[in-house]
Amino acid sequence: MMRHLRPILLAAVLACTPALAAEAPDDAVAVSVAREADHILLSAEFRVPVDVRTAWSVLTDFTHMPEFLPGLKESQVLAQNGQRLTVQQKGESTVGLFSMEYESLRAIELKPYQSIRSRTLKGSLGSVEGVTRLLPEGQGVTLVVYSAQAQPDSSLAALVPSRYLREELKTQFQAMRAEMLRRARLQLGKSVGAAAGG
Repeated sequence: MMRHLRPILLAAVLACTPALAAEAPDDAVAVSVAREADHILLSAEFRVPVDVRTAWSVLTDFTHMPEFLPGLKESQVLAQNGQRLTVQQKGESTVGLFSMEYESLRAIELKPYQSIRSRTLKGSLGSVEGVTRLLPEGQGVTLVVYSAQAQPDSSLAALVPSRYLREELKTQFQAMRAEMLRRARLQLGKSVGAAAGG
């Protein structure tokens, strides 16, 4: 009897949590790009109806990022010492007719469930230093705030139009947000299945 109730229970839970069942991601992520002298200021912010641990699991899943980040072809943790990591990534950024291959070697410092600091050690697009903060807002909602300063080391990277940078930044964080929602739905399904099975 309980086995036949599982699909009904899952549908009922999803109906009671419309934020997880259906979202319009286009307006979910706010991004900003500003140029000052020889550097570029980047920022992104979004709320997502998942707990902070679920959001954290996506933002720090460097090994599996190629599975959910558009254009990222390779991502691996080369070294780890406690909460300090060295991460290498390779990919291709494409916005409209503009396309550029990139690779980076970054130093990552984790403060679990609170912040992720990143600094470029070597990269084809120049130096980037940034921090992503996770702020729990209660009732299973997390605010993710990203800010960074980039300093292109080539004329080509420096000439990339700001609108392309905004679009690329938005695409990356929309993909992360979508993965957070996917993992939350998966966890919810497992919880409902376990409750029904009990």
